[in-house]
Amino acid sequence: MKQILTTTTIFILTSSIIFGQTETDFRKLNWGMSKSEVKQVETSELAQEEPNSLVYRTELAGFNALVGYIFAGDKLTRGKYVLLEDHSNKSDYISDYKKLKELLTKKYGDPEKDETIWKNDLYKDDYEDWGTAISIGHLIYYSTWKTDRTEVTLYLSGENYSISTVIEYQSVELGDIEKELREKEQLSELTDSTFRKTEWGATKTQVKNDETLKLLQEDDNILAYQSTVLGFDALIGYIFTGDKLTRGKYIFQEEHSNKSDFISDYESLKKILTKKFGEPKKDKTIWKNDLYRDDYEDWGTAISIGHLLYYATWETEESEITLMLSGDNYKIDLLIEFMSVKLKDYEEKVKEKEALDDF
Repeated sequence: MKQILTTTTIFILTSSIIFGQTETDFRKLNWGMSKSEVKQVETSELAQEEPNSLVYRTELAGFNALVGYIFAGDKLTRGKYVLLEDHSNKSDYISDYKKLKELLTKKYGDPEKDETIWKNDLYKDDYEDWGTAISIGHLIYYSTWKTDRTEVTLYLSGENYSISTVIEYQSVELGDIEKELREKEQLSELTDSTFRKTEWGATKTQVKNDETLKLLQEDDNILAYQSTVLGFDALIGYIFTGDKLTRGKYIFQEEHSNKSDFISDYESLKKILTKKFGEPKKDKTIWKNDLYRDDYEDWGTAISIGHLLYYATWETEESEITLMLSGDNYKIDLLIEFMSVKLKDYEEKVKEKEALDDF
């Protein structure tokens, strides 16, 4: 009996330390605190600092982990634990998930949601392969809890043979503020009359002066940079005709082992562009070959071999904008292209002249 009481006491103390005391929202902190206030309280090793986030190295329930603090308008709105465990047997990640779910359930009660989602049934009948299924995006686990002030979500998911176990805490009160600020930042990346900060018709020299990113590549008619655009990793291309900026491109660099996830990326980008520029002028889903049309799980594959194409277009007084999802040879391309309306004829004439000069 003494041993049972001791074990119970240890668990109560440990869970309080791990998941935060009842009088605080996340670890030793409360929602709405500033970044400087968090840095004063957090004693773990700082691993990374960005304008809207802080990341520290820590331990959680015996696991090595990163703990992240996310800010919106210099207010703490979210916290995350990301486990750093590495298992050669991928099914062991499921055991980690179940251990964390048990601890969170003892802390917050039964989860509001407790989901095991199969996006592809290939490995569903063989439990030994479920870890592999997670690692390639076929299987996802998640559970959620909610208190008066905090929403808690435990995720187990994967991509490209890598698995992530994450616990996310989000302020109930400040969650909408973060979404509004993030959306405002995304929309500010898009303009009606220019590409990024540069007017159509600008020279390469002007673009290089305007762009603050590190130049990745320069050719006769192209300047290329790399950054995060609308929440996705992307290549940024400035395209010139006769040393005049006539087009701009965002070529997204996201990689998904489950190819249907590219469709979700496309829909997310279309939603942002629609909020900025209104309903698209054209919004097309084109089947060039119907082989996979009746099975949505294979639509990503259909895109990758050129059977399926998505595109949507918008037009302002200054720019034509095209969002496209296409593929060939099992490779998928997702991009947004901006083109000057006023310089469209000029671009065509220059290209025609260059073609004629080849003869």
